[in-house]
Parts: sequence; C-alpha cells; structure tokens
Amino acid sequence: MYYSIIKAIATFIFRIFGKMKVVNQMTQPEGGVILAANHISDLDPPVLACASKRPVYFLAKKELFNNFLANWFLRSLKAYPLDRDKGDLVAIKQALRILKSGQILGVFPEGTRSKNGKMQQAKNGAAFLAMQAKAPIVPVAISGTQAGFKGLFVGQTRILVKYGQPISVEEIEEIKNRSDLDNRQKLAMISNEIMSRIASTLEEWQ
Repeated sequence: MYYSIIKAIATFIFRIFGKMKVVNQMTQPEGGVILAANHISDLDPPVLACASKRPVYFLAKKELFNNFLANWFLRSLKAYPLDRDKGDLVAIKQALRILKSGQILGVFPEGTRSKNGKMQQAKNGAAFLAMQAKAPIVPVAISGTQAGFKGLFVGQTRILVKYGQPISVEEIEEIKNRSDLDNRQKLAMISNEIMSRIASTLEEWQ
C-alpha cells in the first residue's frame, strides 16, 4: 500500500516539476525482468520506478538502512540492503527470488553515479543475475536528472526516460552456452551489450 501511495505522489511531482516523459514503455516484457539504467543522479531510482507500470524492486547500499525510519521507508519502497564492499550472498539470493517470482528488478550496472554524466564501464552483477534467473534485460536511458532533487523544484530538470531494445533470454543463453568463452568473458560480453544498448538509446534521443 505504501509503495502505491508514494509512487503516485512521486510520479505527480516528476510530471509537474520535472516534465517527465516516458518513451517505449511497452517494450517491458512480462514476468521476471531486469531494468538496467544509466546512473547520473539520486533521482534515478525513483524515476525508474515511476516510469514502470509494474512495481520495481531495488538493491540499495546497506548504509542507507542504518536507522529505523530509513530502513522502514526503503523497505516500503521495495528496496533491500546490499553490501557493495564484498559479495553479498543474501542480497544476491534476494534478487534472484525477486526475478524468479516474476517481478521487476531495477539495477544500475555502473554500480555508482557518474560524476561527469558520462557512462562508465558496467560491473557484472546484472549480467550474472540475468544468466542465473534466465531473465531478459531491458536497457533504460535516463536523461535530465543531473540537477538532482534540488534542481527538480527550481526549474532545472526535464526528465526523459526511454526503454531500449531488450536483451532476450535467448540472446543471454546463446552467450552462456558459448564454449569459446570462460564465465568472466561471458559476463563481460553481456555487461558490455547492456551499456551499448543504453548508449544507443540515448543517442537515438538526442
């Protein structure tokens, strides 16, 4: 219940103050899906959630869950803690449960915000989850959030969200079954493809 209320309020704010526009939303497949977006601002997670017709789950750095109110609020928004300093098996298992139960997992493959607005090299987390859960990956290009929450209310923000061409389960399985690549190379190949499709979606827009 809290999720729906907060999402409705946030969507209203983004559309009124951020002039938010969403393009190609219908490319979002049914069932378990990974939404993989570029990351330039703290606004990106709520924007990604509001740009989806279905609820979006997230893994967020564990430090954000340190006090009771923040922990309650983030979990109400379908976010779960992630230890970014080491392989967090609990968070990985939670992410796989989300995908295998047919839900949407929102991820930012770069792992952290880009300080200069340019896309960074992807880490392999999204690719690993897609291979394990046999879930498609939908690249999502986000633009206009650089000014953050402060810019939202002073007229400096025009939010654009565009869904790109999904990386299908068949494409992922084809890479997974390649005998000429080791596991690290397979993950890197999928990760690079994610960022390539995000980049091409951004270019189509500009």
